[in-house]
Amino acid sequence: MKKRRLCVVLGAMLLVALMVHPVMAKQFKVAGRPLNLFCYLTQQVAFSMHDDDYYDTEEGLQSALFNFLLEGDYTFSDDLKFYGAGMLTLDWIYDIKHDDQSWNEKLFNQSRDNLYMDDESWQLLKEAHFTWTPGDFLFRVGKQIIAWGETDGFRLMDQINPLDQRRGMADVEFETTIIPIWLLRAEYFPRIGINWLQDLGFEFIFNPNADFIPNQNPSTGNNAGGIWAPNVMVPLAPGQYAHLGSADMAIEEPNSWDSDGFEYGFRIKTLIKDAFLTLNYFDGLDNDPVQRMAAAPPEIGVASDGLAIIHPSMEGYYPDFRFAGITFSKDIIPLKASFLGGVSPVLRLEAFYGFDNTFATSLNTFEKSDEMRWAIGIDWKVKIPFLNPRTYFALSGQFYQRKILDYPSGYEFSNLEDDNNMTTLSINTSYLHNKLVPSFFWMNDRTNNADMYKLQLVYDYSYKWHYTLGALIINGNKPGKGFHVFENKDQVYFKISYKWG
Repeated sequence: MKKRRLCVVLGAMLLVALMVHPVMAKQFKVAGRPLNLFCYLTQQVAFSMHDDDYYDTEEGLQSALFNFLLEGDYTFSDDLKFYGAGMLTLDWIYDIKHDDQSWNEKLFNQSRDNLYMDDESWQLLKEAHFTWTPGDFLFRVGKQIIAWGETDGFRLMDQINPLDQRRGMADVEFETTIIPIWLLRAEYFPRIGINWLQDLGFEFIFNPNADFIPNQNPSTGNNAGGIWAPNVMVPLAPGQYAHLGSADMAIEEPNSWDSDGFEYGFRIKTLIKDAFLTLNYFDGLDNDPVQRMAAAPPEIGVASDGLAIIHPSMEGYYPDFRFAGITFSKDIIPLKASFLGGVSPVLRLEAFYGFDNTFATSLNTFEKSDEMRWAIGIDWKVKIPFLNPRTYFALSGQFYQRKILDYPSGYEFSNLEDDNNMTTLSINTSYLHNKLVPSFFWMNDRTNNADMYKLQLVYDYSYKWHYTLGALIINGNKPGKGFHVFENKDQVYFKISYKWG
């Protein structure tokens, strides 16, 4: 019965592809100007790497994530252009596992309303903006993405757009997790005649809070967060624990167009003697709320493994978030070595100072403190002939630190130490004339002694067909902290992409 349902689902997907193919692959002329349309379909399936029957995960097939993206642009004139993109996302797993006993007993079926289909307007409409480029100016108005950061695998300076991480690491393309929001962006590039100053630009960002959208994080409780619900164990007595279930959330949000939700950003971009430098300032709201236990007593249930499930009541709000920062990148010419391929490594620096940021404490209170976040990275393309005689290996390593100033001595900030350190390593190369791309990514949470590994192989069979095979391996050693709450989520995934345009 399950196999039959899966075949029906996959057959329906193929039928959709055949139906849209004749329409989406064309370029149109409207009023003598080009209208370009492009679309792609992706289907990803993920399988658990655990044979054990953990309460917070599902053995075997875990997800069957489907995406349909349609995007297009229209040029009104030489300096006025429109771009729009929409996406439909759904997870067939809720149909495939509809009558699965284990799936239902673990309450994963109850997360269907949150994760089966993205049917909210902000989820369906990705980007929609006009870009006007008169002379030395650029104006962009509409739903868009602003990328300020230079880091890979995590975000430091890039704090303007929220992220959709409800499906955890199941979305194998990080770009699809960034949520476009309604913004006004203005840039000015003055013409300069200074030899050492090769380029200069000023950027202003305004968020009118047309539709307040915060970060969409994995929800606690299988009934809300699905297979990516973090496995948080609540101590009841020595040796006795309960599962942390979904919470009754009372989080204050600013109303649409309310000035309390207005956000402002300013950036200076410059190229000085081949070094790229930016100065950044942001004044807005944190995309994550601060929250604490509310006075209402928690609800208590029983999980399928016999342990209790505690459903707490939480309260909180989205606090002010203000920082000033800098990014810097430059080729390190003296380290260019012919025996490594003759390519200079690139040094990347990124840092900001946050003013009076708000934290939840272990005393169930809110407290303000300044903080610093900074990262240093090296990107280097090197030749390793005995592994790949034709193509370079791209190596990227990073160190990141988040330091909380004036950290209290008698209690803790929730899930944060005074120094929070992390390193990442990324390696990739290509074979078969860039058609086969293996990659490896490792993130080490040094503070919580936890690791995440991502191994991936992408095969570009043709311009239209792309295949991805990968694995996620997660482990942690401090209960309830870092990646430990996801260590039962190890999975193997396979993804097929088909695109037109």
